[in-house]
Amino acid sequence: MKKVFVSGCYDIVHAGHIQFFEEARALGDFLIVSFASEPVLWHHKQRKPSIPDEHKKVLLESLRMVDKVILGTGMKKGLDFEEEFLQEKPDILAVTEDDLYSDIKKELCARVGADYVVLPKTPPKFTPVSTTMLVNRIKAPSSVPLRVDFAGGWLDVPR
Repeated sequence: MKKVFVSGCYDIVHAGHIQFFEEARALGDFLIVSFASEPVLWHHKQRKPSIPDEHKKVLLESLRMVDKVILGTGMKKGLDFEEEFLQEKPDILAVTEDDLYSDIKKELCARVGADYVVLPKTPPKFTPVSTTMLVNRIKAPSSVPLRVDFAGGWLDVPR
């Protein structure tokens, strides 16, 4: 059985993540998804996750192409999953072409004899979106109050 390992924040799971998981799963027989825990996300990005870790784990486990979900708790930037990776000893570590930590991930793969496979960002079946874009969309008000200056006096228009 060929085990494939992927990692990320997956803070708000969207269709781009699903496409990546499908492409990674196609490389082997068993897909392990590791996601950064709340303390890791806070340590590296100074923000809390959108949903609690337990909920995210259940959500990821429910995906048909995902066989196992692991919570990454290590504080090493780019390798929050190092300990779990060494325990699982996967055959492949799949990443996207914009991976910022390729050097340290290649070294980690060498320690267990895993292949480091870069998946291209293939044209999506939909308009691309990122977690950051989704968060900004959720936060953005659909309307904003307007304040008009009438020669020294302000008129607030609520919407």
